Amino acid sequence: MKIICWNVQGAKKSQLQHEVGFINRTIKPDILTLLETLINCQNTELIIDQLGYRYSSTIPPVNHSEGIWLLWNDENVDVSIITKETRIIHCLVLDKLTTKECLLSTIYAPARENQKDDFWKHLHQLHNSIDKPWCIMGDFNETLNASEKIGGILLSPSKVQRLNDFLHYSNSFDATVQGRLFT
Repeated sequence: MKIICWNVQGAKKSQLQHEVGFINRTIKPDILTLLETLINCQNTELIIDQLGYRYSSTIPPVNHSEGIWLLWNDENVDVSIITKETRIIHCLVLDKLTTKECLLSTIYAPARENQKDDFWKHLHQLHNSIDKPWCIMGDFNETLNASEKIGGILLSPSKVQRLNDFLHYSNSFDATVQGRLFT
């Protein structure tokens, strides 16, 4: 099973269709998640129809920011949407080849500091209720260490603490980035 998660910073960009086409031809993901789509509902369907995926589930942006598109084809996976929250799509994914299931949660976490603590408490509560392998991916708007940031003000230790604490608490790990960093 191949899953790609990409923060596109606006799905209305003219090159998006070409880039997704290239990804589909070369990597052939079963599931593609696009984050920070910034597209209203009526334009969403028009764009998704051109991206080469048979199924989709979306969360619209809020005030011209955020937005999640979960796209998939059913040749190798069965995807069942469990629930959608303001910032998360939860689904059950069955890999048809191995017949193994996992919960997949696609996240676009809050960027505003005053919303972060509630979000991370919610993830901790979710972890306590999940009894299957859990793949949680997306834009957490956090960093694990200072090397994941370029420019701007320096990160304080507290700025890397929430994600590190969650990974430790949930006995999880950060998957290694493949491809270009900072895209």
